[in-house]
Amino acid sequence: MKRSAIVLLILFFSFQTYAQHKVEGTIAGYLHEKLVLLEYFGDKHTFCDSTRTDGNGWFSFSLAEGAPSGLYSLAIGKRPLFNFIFNQDDVTLKFDPGKSNVPEFIYSAENLIYYDYLARMDQYAQKSGLLLDILQYYPSRDTFYTYTALHFQRLQASLRIYTDRILSEYPGTLAAHIVRSDRPVMVLADTDWSNYLAFNRAHYLDGTDFTDTLLINTNVFTAKAIDYLGFYTVGGQNKELQEESFIRAVDTILHRAMDNGRVYDFLMQYLIEGFEMYGFDRVITHIAETYEPAGACVNEDRKSELQKRMENLRRLAPGKLAPDITFNEGQGTAMKLSDLDSDLVVVLFWASWCPHCNAMIPELKALYEEPANNGFELVAISLDTSATDYGSALAAFGTRWINHADLRGWDSKPAVDYSIYATPTMFLLDRDRKILARPASVRELRYEIEKVRGR
Repeated sequence: MKRSAIVLLILFFSFQTYAQHKVEGTIAGYLHEKLVLLEYFGDKHTFCDSTRTDGNGWFSFSLAEGAPSGLYSLAIGKRPLFNFIFNQDDVTLKFDPGKSNVPEFIYSAENLIYYDYLARMDQYAQKSGLLLDILQYYPSRDTFYTYTALHFQRLQASLRIYTDRILSEYPGTLAAHIVRSDRPVMVLADTDWSNYLAFNRAHYLDGTDFTDTLLINTNVFTAKAIDYLGFYTVGGQNKELQEESFIRAVDTILHRAMDNGRVYDFLMQYLIEGFEMYGFDRVITHIAETYEPAGACVNEDRKSELQKRMENLRRLAPGKLAPDITFNEGQGTAMKLSDLDSDLVVVLFWASWCPHCNAMIPELKALYEEPANNGFELVAISLDTSATDYGSALAAFGTRWINHADLRGWDSKPAVDYSIYATPTMFLLDRDRKILARPASVRELRYEIEKVRGR
């Protein structure tokens, strides 16, 4: 009897260890096609699995017990078809892209709740958008304004009743977690509509639960952050003013996220990557100098990726000394960046396979060759790994600045020293080789150069 009991226990725990959940269904018209399962991490899709549909459009994925709960997507190639919730339960669906962009869920209570909420939110957004325009711009003494304000309050109340019911009846679902933090904040009846922007800056994030780590595997936090930054958008082309405004928004977001280390680190990395993409260096420098990753003191021997990134940002911030670069000039003669006799030096990281580089270089070449720009030297570091591709690109562009490539790609020493993660990337350095700026475009580079020269 004892032996039988032990065998049964082993079988039971083995079953628990290898228990799987299914995501399956049919996609009309997609026969014998490769289907990809993608997992959400903030605003990013990461590969999870792939399969092929059969002759009837049937597909099936297996997710192991313990696979992260969150939003997932099904995609054909690189094109996501739709999102769905996985929360440790099976999902069965039908999808007919010729009839609708919304799948029909045969088995998944979570997704029925989630998609009903999305449909309700679409209706709310359309109606509230029209009403808000009237409340912000229509004469407040007109009876139509009063009627509109009352109708908007009723619309808000109806949505709040609906979402409260989801939270009350389905408290353990991921759908409820999403609804709680995603739903719009209530606008009070006596709000000064002429100051609606200030209201959103003060209250837009009030309903967001920044301690809810389940939302990291959804798009809730990232969507909220983007929307909130939108309230700090400055009109015109003044980048410095825009960066100052975004810094205030970043401070609000990160201070609210500090109650949970994982959420705080997640949002910090998301904001850094976003501002890096658009070249808002002052905002990045502010984040690096003002904030520390939550896990910075947990293990000094194995620093987190985020902490290393923060350290690199501080090391490469304006005012810091740029890492020296050794390159070959002319007939293979070794030179250093620090040896160049120039008041201003631009270090450009590029590659022949980078379409943005190929679009930028002719414009950069024109600026470099302008007579008024004497004293401005440029060192172009290629991240190519093919000597043939690199040589062809040099011949096509015909640039006269200093070109260097060790053909090690992202692993080249300059790329590692400058913490390069994307091309093109530029650094503007002064005579002492201190970093003045990291312009994101040729127009910004021109502006920074003219600013240094007092023009």
